[in-house]
Amino acid sequence: MSQSGIYSELKMVRWYAKEGHLPLVPKQVELIISDECNESCNFCAFRLEDYTNTNFAKGVELSKYGHNNPKRMIPRDRALSLIEEIKRAGVLGLQLTGGGEATVHPYHEEIFQRGLDVGLKCSLVSNGLRWSEKLSTEILPRFSWVRVSIDAGHTTTYSNMRRTPASSLQKVVRNVSRLAGAIMDQESDCVLGIGFVVTPDNWEEIITGVSLAKSTGAKYVRMSAFFNPENAKPFKSFWRQAKNLIAESKDRYEDGSFKVHDLFGDRLQDLVDGRPDFDTCSYQFYTHFIGGDLKPYRCCVTSYSDHGHIAGADYSKVPFDVFWKSEERKKDFKNFKAPSCIRCQFSNKNRAMQYIINETAPHEEFP
Repeated sequence: MSQSGIYSELKMVRWYAKEGHLPLVPKQVELIISDECNESCNFCAFRLEDYTNTNFAKGVELSKYGHNNPKRMIPRDRALSLIEEIKRAGVLGLQLTGGGEATVHPYHEEIFQRGLDVGLKCSLVSNGLRWSEKLSTEILPRFSWVRVSIDAGHTTTYSNMRRTPASSLQKVVRNVSRLAGAIMDQESDCVLGIGFVVTPDNWEEIITGVSLAKSTGAKYVRMSAFFNPENAKPFKSFWRQAKNLIAESKDRYEDGSFKVHDLFGDRLQDLVDGRPDFDTCSYQFYTHFIGGDLKPYRCCVTSYSDHGHIAGADYSKVPFDVFWKSEERKKDFKNFKAPSCIRCQFSNKNRAMQYIINETAPHEEFP
């Protein structure tokens, strides 16, 4: 886009903001079709005690597998119709994520296919354990991107952290490699990546973890840090060593076909910063989170909490496109104050969006 085009777009965004319509619909919906998971990671935000997502499993029948694992899924017919409502509203992207593990849902392939059929750009965050050949070779290659959480370099660490059989890592690697092969064979534009959440249990395996990620045929590995209930203190003893290992892994394994994305420091800084220093949450306009309980939430960090629940709404009772246009939703967004959150994983994005819509921002001609 030309500079004049960007400037015109900024003016349009500001007009929408002043009119209370920023944006008309979210760019992306994060849809959790299953809160149940076939693994039980010891760093999963949804399974930690006394975390932001306090109501995740409250009052719900628990799965026999794992810890704090609610046996809850969006019914097939409602999931299919909800996707149609999301498309009808004008949303562009659909991210299937957790919550739990999307592929545990018995109708996940049909639900994924519906997203593609209605014309949404689809993406998936998965543990990669329960993938059929059809999913790997026919459905996922048509997605915009897929990211698989591995978070370890060795079988024992993977098994212990995720409370899963030792054979699970080999299955995941096989499934990811099969998808990578299908993407190549079909000359697909799908971007396949690996997620590595750095924790006190796995930081010493950063090098081997990056090596494993590259061996699958993935295009990148994303290094991050888990949001613990307290702050960044648990990382102080190994923060610098972990950063050095990430840097070393970039030197060893980055090339024209593989990247190491380092978000480790950014995630820790979010914890250090704590409450937002800005008043407006712009992120809630751009990405919408729908839980496995069919309720709308402000973001993944505030999901399954009274704090994040938007206008007390329930998608089992109201269509998505109707709720997004409702006065209840608009009023809720207008009254919400960002500093009411104890932490924000999207501070940088919020600050950038506030700069864009600020009429007095200096040098707006040079975004």
